[in-house]
Formats: sequence, C-alpha cells, structure tokens
Amino acid sequence: MSAISRMVLLGVLLLGSSTALAASYADPVSKVRFTLPPGWKVRPSVTDGVRALRVVPPKADQRERAAIEVLIGVRRPRRNDTLPRLAAMFRSEDGDREAANFVRVNSKAGRLVTEYRDGRFVSNRLWIVRHNLQVIQLVDKNRLLEARCTANASEFKTYRRQMEAICLSVVLARK
Repeated sequence: MSAISRMVLLGVLLLGSSTALAASYADPVSKVRFTLPPGWKVRPSVTDGVRALRVVPPKADQRERAAIEVLIGVRRPRRNDTLPRLAAMFRSEDGDREAANFVRVNSKAGRLVTEYRDGRFVSNRLWIVRHNLQVIQLVDKNRLLEARCTANASEFKTYRRQMEAICLSVVLARK
C-alpha cells in the first residue's frame, strides 16, 4: 500500500470516527429519538409543566462561556400552530428576535427548520446575542415536537455540527 493510500485511509477513518462514536438516544417516556454526540448527557426536566429533555455538553466551558442550551420537548399545539404560520412568524422580527436568516418548511414531513438570532440582557446590563437552530414538527393534531439548540452567537460556529446532529435528527414515534 502506497503512502498516499495510507494517508487517505487514515483521513477517512478520522473523519468517520466522530460520527461513528455518536450514539442514538431514545427517551422511553416521550418516545423522542435523536443522535447524541460523544460525551453529551440527557437530563429530563419539567419546564412550565411540560416534560422536556435537556441535552448537556460534556465540557464546562461549553456550558458557561458558549452558554450552550439544547432543549427538546413535546407539547400540545396551539390553535394557530400551522407550519406556514410559524414560518411567517420566524421570517419577521419580533421584539429582541431578528428575522430568521434561514426558514425551510417541509410540508410532506410536517417539519419546520429555522435559524435566527436573538438578544437579551444578562448581568450588569450586558447585551448577549444568541444564535438559535430550531426544529418544529407537527406530529399529529395533539402533539408538536420542538427542538431548540442555542449558543452565544460568537461560539455557535464552533459547536454547530454537534448541535445540528442533535436538533436535525430529532424524531418522534407516531402513535
């Protein structure tokens, strides 16, 4: 085997190893499934009376400096929660949320994928801009699956692939 062939094989193995190490996570209660990057942990929680899955990155600096927050939940859709209406809502700015820079509706799958930025004040009146990747799927008349992957805008690019692996792979088993 030539040196070039060995280098190509090593490169393929190294590139494939990160995706090969990712595991599939299935929640037994909500029936939500998604890809879980190596080292990330899932912690069930209750937010506003709704059970949600909080996906936590492995390193403290990812949780603190990058302020990574991944939240996955199933809720009952509101009366006006239709994909075209939700897409239109994200296409226009609202308060501290900018108009989305990416909105894709897949009507056949009943899925909306959007990317947008929003801002908020934190301690000492410091304004922080957050970058959000959000997936909304209308499963049926009674269930709406929502996955939101968020990080500080300055750090989002660094952790983009891991958060995309989680949010874009989220599915819910049909009844």
